[in-house]
Amino acid sequence: MSTDKYHFTNQFSFKNIETIRDEGVALLDIFEENEDKVYGIDFLPKAMMNAYIYDSYFNVYYRSKQKEAIAAHKVYEERFLKVILTIMGYSHDTYVESDALLKKHGTDIMAIPADAMGNVHLAKPRKNWRYFYRRFRNEKPEKQIDLLSLFQQAFRDYTDVVIYLCDLQIILFFSDLYVVCLIENEESREFLEHICTTEGLYLRS
Repeated sequence: MSTDKYHFTNQFSFKNIETIRDEGVALLDIFEENEDKVYGIDFLPKAMMNAYIYDSYFNVYYRSKQKEAIAAHKVYEERFLKVILTIMGYSHDTYVESDALLKKHGTDIMAIPADAMGNVHLAKPRKNWRYFYRRFRNEKPEKQIDLLSLFQQAFRDYTDVVIYLCDLQIILFFSDLYVVCLIENEESREFLEHICTTEGLYLRS
């Protein structure tokens, strides 16, 4: 019996969200069908029209391998990381999706525990007594998610990440220094905007 990995999406009320289970339907298709609820987190207040200025001073691409661009990218990356981790900290029903999870965990979607660190961590897990107990019994420790590393890979354009904040009615999709947001209600939008503003970023429609 197969398990519906998108079982949690029935908590969202976005138009045609249930079709995400169908083969060939991408999440961005759902975003397009709910265009009036789509926002973007950016380090610019709006798209720049002057391509020369943008490419010369603001197009900071990590994989360009240019020392100055990488340094500037890391400054912005830290702001994006703080926004993502902060909004996640206010959700008690969160799922993370990424192809990068498949190799180590055998699934591309994992739930993030809210009441304890459990098997999912925001940083490299410490070796606690359970670790050494398993080593003593020759048991293989469970592989744990390093969310910080996963998010950094996405912001550096090596993978895509989707975060489903079910109770906040927010879905985040990001790759490189831009986050596409699908937000159901005004309360969540205002809250996310406040977090972005605090970190020097913009939530724009």
